[in-house]
Order: sequence, then C-alpha cells, then structure tokens
Amino acid sequence: MIVKARYNEKFHEVVRSAAAQLVACEAISGSQYVTTPLMYASGGYVVVRVEQAGDEYLVSDFGTGHEEAQFMGGEIIYKHVAKNIAETNGVQFDTFAFFVLRATVAQLPGAIATIANSSQEAVNITALKVSERKNRDDNAMLFEKLASAFGRNNIARDAHIIGASNTEWHISSLVTVDNRQVAFEAVSKHPNSIVHAAAKFSDIARIEDAPRRVAVVTDKKALGTYLGVLSHNASVIERRVEDRVYRSFLEAA
Repeated sequence: MIVKARYNEKFHEVVRSAAAQLVACEAISGSQYVTTPLMYASGGYVVVRVEQAGDEYLVSDFGTGHEEAQFMGGEIIYKHVAKNIAETNGVQFDTFAFFVLRATVAQLPGAIATIANSSQEAVNITALKVSERKNRDDNAMLFEKLASAFGRNNIARDAHIIGASNTEWHISSLVTVDNRQVAFEAVSKHPNSIVHAAAKFSDIARIEDAPRRVAVVTDKKALGTYLGVLSHNASVIERRVEDRVYRSFLEAA
C-alpha cells in the first residue's frame, strides 16, 4: 500500500521551530557565540565563538572544554587527549582552546561543527579517564579496609567470575573464608559506574552458589534514584562503616 504524504504547513512549521531551538546564537562584544545541541559530560551545552577577521573567521571553543576538565580535576589528562583529537580532526589546540584560524564563509558551518565536536569529545574522554582513575583509587582504599576486616590472605584482588550469561566479570576484591565468598566492588556516583556494577551483579547473582555481592560507595544519598538500581542485586554500604559490617556479609554468605 502506498501512502501519499500531504503537505501540512503546521507540521513544517513545528519542525522548523524545533530545529531553530537546537542552535542559538548571541552577539557579545563583537563576537558571535553559537550554542550547539552537543553536551559535555557535565550536562552543559557546547558553545563555539566566531570572530570576524576581514573576509575570514576565527572559530574556537574559547577554552570552555578546558574549564570543564579543570572542574572535574582532569586538566592534565585533557591537554593530552585534546592534542590528539586536534591532530585527528585537522584543527589546532594551544593547551587551552580548540580553534580554526581561518575559515571562509563556505567553510564556516563545517568549522563550527568540527570545533564543537572536538571540544565535546575531549571533555567526555577526559571525564571517562578521570572516572577510571577515581575507581582505581576507590578500590585501592577498599582493599585496605577489607584487609583490616578479613586479613590480606583471604582477599583475591582483581578476581574474575563467569556470570550466567557466560560473560567474564572483573571483581575488585573477592573475600573467601571457609568456602564462603563475598564480592566487594567500589562504585562511584557516576551513572556509568552504577549501571555497569548493576549489570555485573545481576549476571553474577544468577549463577549457582553465587557469592554475596556488596557495592561500596562514598555516600549513598549522593546516588539519588540510582541507589535502587544498584541495590537490586547487591547490598550497598558506605566505605566508612565499621569492620563488623563488612564481616557480617561473610557470616551471612
């Protein structure tokens, strides 16, 4: 059956209006600032500055990506990541901002898109690396806490467990005493960390003689509604609790 599309002026106006809201442009001190639909890991929109230089244009992120990285404590990581992205995307980076020195009128749309994409990519990769670094630090602190509660000889670091889906999962610390096991994992408040841990615990929970599963966080309140996601197949405790709380999970295993 062939359905003929009928011209609908209201439909086209709705789409045009929606498209117009995706990109905003504001003039400040002789420069134009283009707010794009792209978002940084923080949730802020990527903004690109365009300045006129004769018949050509200077396009840059005017250091907003750098500021995002500073805010998350990843400035050094960002500079290394951004340099590689700039080389790949054919733009320039001066340790502070992505920029295109000269763009013609015809090149301007592509230059704006390339700078916005480069800035977003650099920030999001930096956020991921910062999260990974924090996760390693958190798991190192968790190990010391578990060593105090169970003794180092009863803990396997960087263990692996095959889940019900036959996926091999990495476990930060697996405590084993008298054939009873508890898998402990440090989890940050970042949604990616929570969702990954929840998937891991869910798969492991479905195997025969599954170990007890404990997610260790800094602050349960900081997880918000994600606490329910994480606690579905694991117990959730804060790292600062007393050793007896850690030991209680082994006693119940």
